[in-house]
Amino acid sequence: MKKAEKLAEYASEIVMQSDTQMLIDGHPYVLVKNYRDGFRTDKLKERFSQILTKYDYIVGDWGYNQLRLRGFYESGSKKGTPSQNIDRLMDYLYENCNFGCAYFVLHNLDVQKPTPVPKEERRKNRVSSKHRKRKRQRQNNVYEEKVYEVHSRKPNRNSDKRNKMKAKTVGKNSRIRHFTIRQKD
Repeated sequence: MKKAEKLAEYASEIVMQSDTQMLIDGHPYVLVKNYRDGFRTDKLKERFSQILTKYDYIVGDWGYNQLRLRGFYESGSKKGTPSQNIDRLMDYLYENCNFGCAYFVLHNLDVQKPTPVPKEERRKNRVSSKHRKRKRQRQNNVYEEKVYEVHSRKPNRNSDKRNKMKAKTVGKNSRIRHFTIRQKD
């Protein structure tokens, strides 16, 4: 199958009702901002994904002739992280986008709640086998006692040299100094 056929197969349906209002896969959206004519329906059809329907706002920015889409929530929303609020749009544009790039903002008027995946369909092998073993051992309170061999310490060859060296105080007064000068005998 050719690349163009694959893109056409997965492409979303976009119906423009006016210059700013549209239907994407039957859901209403409003074009809030179109900076430097960044909004292009042909590329949006190719890049739009159903996962973006859960966001209140969708931002599309251009970098290296490629459209990148990112979702944002309504300001003051408890969903997502604070960086995913639309209040942080300018931070996102300054930090993650090319300087002065074209972008657009779509407002989702019909936010879809994501459908939860049933437990049977979730990946069962998500947890590694080592993690499962440790978890099972903790649940069964089975602990293995490890025994380590204790080796005797080998004598140090340099200990004789250290014993031969003596510290002497040098100076006119025989009072105690805070430092010593070592000399070999």
